Amino acid sequence: LPTNLRLGTSSWSFPGWRGIVYAPGSRPQQLARHGLQAYAQHPLLRAVSIDRTFYGPLQAQDFAAYAAAVPSDFRFLVKAMGHCTSPITPSRGSRTRQANPHYLDESFAIDRVIAPAVEGLGELLGTMLFQFPPQQAAITKQPERFAERLTKFLGALPGGLKYAVELRDAALMTQAYFDALATTGAHHCYSIHPRMPSIAHQRELAPDIGPVFARWMLQPPLNYQQAKEQFTPFA
Repeated sequence: LPTNLRLGTSSWSFPGWRGIVYAPGSRPQQLARHGLQAYAQHPLLRAVSIDRTFYGPLQAQDFAAYAAAVPSDFRFLVKAMGHCTSPITPSRGSRTRQANPHYLDESFAIDRVIAPAVEGLGELLGTMLFQFPPQQAAITKQPERFAERLTKFLGALPGGLKYAVELRDAALMTQAYFDALATTGAHHCYSIHPRMPSIAHQRELAPDIGPVFARWMLQPPLNYQQAKEQFTPFA
């Protein structure tokens, strides 16, 4: 592959990869411990997404352990905590949905998300991804206001890193949104997802500047559970 093209997945421990990425007799316990090291030796897999960080913070030493398992030309995409991008957060032990005080809070993102990843991964941190799950109607009905808040948020983050934004609401993918990315030097993450327009349509709207980030998730009309059942044990 060209050196500027990186392919990767959102995990490194799928049992269905035995005999393809891993040794045929690999056990689940071995994959949990050494799967990343084996994954990083595959010639086509020169990057990986750390998705577990969307659900909770990782410490710098956790990131450092990942970095120690891969070669120096490998790169990680780190998904930022959902607390940064979700306007509401469920209470523990309850289905009550409360306003999230850390939504688009740059100080929280810097201290709890970016700093540990930078300290632990160093130059192996390729991209910090901010995935915005479906937003509330009050937000999607005011896409310009969302773009304003996004500009302020991204503009306050540390320089020298690559930031990408992934949406789940087509209504927010406006010119104001792309202006926010251009102003702050961030990038749109093209996503193949039932809630989003086709890649071709996204390309029509997005400015033609690099680098390009893309994530292939759910091919319509499959939902997550259907896709998981269809592609098990490979996903």
